[in-house]
Amino acid sequence: MKQRFGINYFLLTAFTFVCFSCNQPEESIQTDVSAETLNNSIAQAKPTQQASADKNKIAGNWVRTDAPYNLKIADIAGDGKIKAEYFNPKSIHVEKSTWIDENGVIKIYVELRDENYPGSNYTLFYLPDRDLLAGKYFQAVEGVTYDVGFMRAK
Repeated sequence: MKQRFGINYFLLTAFTFVCFSCNQPEESIQTDVSAETLNNSIAQAKPTQQASADKNKIAGNWVRTDAPYNLKIADIAGDGKIKAEYFNPKSIHVEKSTWIDENGVIKIYVELRDENYPGSNYTLFYLPDRDLLAGKYFQAVEGVTYDVGFMRAK
C-alpha cells in the first residue's frame, strides 16, 4: 500500500508540474513535457520493475522552470550523499542533500539553512525521459509547499 501511495504521489506531482509549467509567463523557461511523456516515465517507475536508476544522471546544473533559481549537483556517492549548491541568485547554504533509488526512480532531497531559509527544502524526482527534476518545494518561512520543476542548464 505504501509503494502505491508513493507512485500515486509521484503521478500527482508530475501531472501538477505539467499543468503548472504550461501557465508560466513567457520569461520563464518552458518545457515541452506532455502528459503522455510523464505517464510513460511513471509507468517505468512501477514497483514491479525494480531496475536501478543511473544516479550519475542527476549531476549537473539545473534551473528552476518558474524562476532563475539554480541547483548544482555533484559528487553523487553510493551511500546516498550528494554535494548540492543552491543559488537565489546568491549562494544559499545547503544543510543536507541526499538521493535514493526509490523503485527505480531517483529521488533527491535538498534542505536549505540560511537567512530566510530556516529548513526550506526540495523533494525532487528525476524524469530520465525528459531529463527533468520535478517535485515539491517547502518554503519554511511561509509554511507553504509548491510544485516545482528544474531543467538542466545548457
